[in-house]
Amino acid sequence: MSAVATQIVGSVLFTDLVGFTDFNDARGDAAAVEVLDRQRCLIDTVLVEHPSARLVKELGDGLMVWSADAPSALDVAAEFLAAVGVERDAGDFPLSIRLGIHHGPVTERGDDVVGQTVNIAARISALAGPSELLVSDAVLAACPTADRLDSEPIGPVPVKGVAAPVWLHRLG
Repeated sequence: MSAVATQIVGSVLFTDLVGFTDFNDARGDAAAVEVLDRQRCLIDTVLVEHPSARLVKELGDGLMVWSADAPSALDVAAEFLAAVGVERDAGDFPLSIRLGIHHGPVTERGDDVVGQTVNIAARISALAGPSELLVSDAVLAACPTADRLDSEPIGPVPVKGVAAPVWLHRLG
């Protein structure tokens, strides 16, 4: 029996812990689980302040967050990146994260969201460097204050599984 599917528009944020597999190999499963638990605590703390965003799921060492609007997704990403940075600077979080956001239609399946927007967001995240947030043109187009963001255009980037290159921007 399949879940009822509904199409909605919003922004999808993916995160990935940089070097997690090496960390797990060097430090063991218990330490790796502690990092995942701390990451979950940090994102939960950020999401409390953003009711239009929600954690969709944890994917290994990454997270998938959906937001009803691009400004909220950008805020969640920036605040989460800053929170991880503070923890890293204090020596309480051993890894960096990379983040990517894309905006567009998704299909809700129960608590999950699927579709090409999700696929592109995941690919964008994989292209980001440590402590870097990359966003697509679609995110900036959906953000009324995009002209005030500190962004650096990267240009059109080939994205695996997507016919046309995706225009990306680095947010600072």
